[in-house]
Amino acid sequence: MEKQFSKYLNGTANPEEFSAILEALCAADSDDLMSLELLKFWQETLNAAIENRDNIKLLDKIHHRIALEESKTAARRFTLYRNLLKVAAVLIVGLIISTFFFFTKQEKQFVAATIETVKTPYGARTSFKLPDGSEVWLNSGSAISFPNQFGALRSVELTGEAYFHVVKDGKPFMVKTDYGNVMVMGTSFDVKAYANEDFETTLVDGSVKVCNKTNEVVILKPGEQLGINLNNEFSLNTVNTDVVTSWKEGKLIFIKQPFANVARELERWYNVKIELQGNRLKGLGYTGTIEMETFGEVLELIKTTTPIKYQFNKNTRILKISGN
Repeated sequence: MEKQFSKYLNGTANPEEFSAILEALCAADSDDLMSLELLKFWQETLNAAIENRDNIKLLDKIHHRIALEESKTAARRFTLYRNLLKVAAVLIVGLIISTFFFFTKQEKQFVAATIETVKTPYGARTSFKLPDGSEVWLNSGSAISFPNQFGALRSVELTGEAYFHVVKDGKPFMVKTDYGNVMVMGTSFDVKAYANEDFETTLVDGSVKVCNKTNEVVILKPGEQLGINLNNEFSLNTVNTDVVTSWKEGKLIFIKQPFANVARELERWYNVKIELQGNRLKGLGYTGTIEMETFGEVLELIKTTTPIKYQFNKNTRILKISGN
């Protein structure tokens, strides 16, 4: 009986349980021990509810009704009716409290379901903070979506490249991509997940767990980079994290990078379309640092160190590069 009454106060009792509560009260003798104990419990709950200022006006009306009935009924009948009114008062208060928590919960769920998206076009980069205070740097041609209020799991969805500095707050942090998910607690790492390109996660400090689409799991150590190619094959390498994350500082650092990879980075960095002509050019390696240079300056810089020739159409922003 106590369990049923408790469920009703929390707004979880079904109609059958509600009827059972009233029937038990009406059937019980006023001197019955169970009845007295239940009435004591109800009275304590009622007194606690009275302390809630939001319900004072409603309870005053109920008590006024009780007083009117007390003057009209015989002693024994009055006692039962008074007890029923007390039950009604408690049930109404319980309903108010339950309704308040229901709508509060619904409001919180609605807030949590509000998704925000930050996008950076080609030629731009940005940085901002997530609702939990974690910092994000978003590279060119990237997008990240996240709720404006995190729940038990801090989850974001990424397309493109982002660097994360995750604050520790006891809740796991997950980066979802088309290639798999990266799970952390509090750490700094880079995730690269552009469409139709190899996936990369580079750990700067802390620890991350990477799970691909077939539920294979790899745990990284600082300085390690996990790659997943388009065939879902893993590769694990030790890298210079300063080089990998240099883009967030406004620099592109290449160390013996295949020219095809360099061209892809330049496309996003300067918002151009680059067409490489000839297989020999795609296999060339390039080493250099690009920082604050204009696109024209970059082309001349590459030309002095790499045997290439190029043509750039400013109207279509298409750059054609071929071997010299």
